[in-house]
Amino acid sequence: MELEPFVILVADRDATVGVISSMLLSSALASEFSAIQAKVRVLVAPEIIALSDEIELPEEVRKIEEQALGATRADVADARLIVAFSGLDVQKLQELRELGIAAPAVNLCQFVDNLDGLTHTSLSTQINAGDVIVGAALQFGFSGGSSTCNICEAKEHGNMNYWISIADTCSRFAQSVQKMRS
Repeated sequence: MELEPFVILVADRDATVGVISSMLLSSALASEFSAIQAKVRVLVAPEIIALSDEIELPEEVRKIEEQALGATRADVADARLIVAFSGLDVQKLQELRELGIAAPAVNLCQFVDNLDGLTHTSLSTQINAGDVIVGAALQFGFSGGSSTCNICEAKEHGNMNYWISIADTCSRFAQSVQKMRS
């Protein structure tokens, strides 16, 4: 059965984090066994994406072959989830809301723990994984979410392990999504 694309927009307040994390998230979700057909797009200008090759990254992250792709108008219109890693870009989020985009917006670093807890409960095979993710993101956002995390603190201190932690977050999100299929 062909899955409908599940568009995830990365709207991070730090453009560099947005570009690199979109590559990592796209790579983590690129599996034929995923419960969703993820389409990860970043909300930055193409010239910012082009600069990503110049960023100093750990070797493990540099090996990722997925490319960051900018969001098209169609991607924005089809967005099901908006994520950030170092914090949401409030201006971009406001622009999306003005366009009528109602997708929930979460900081993935905190949301992944919430989603992981949800996938430990048994989900009916009749439930659409994308709908479960969106519902969980809405609940997470309504409960206030969280504004800071240990991963963000590592970035502020210039720790190179920051990028490994982002990759781990993306992997944990992909694993939680995968559990919805089994």
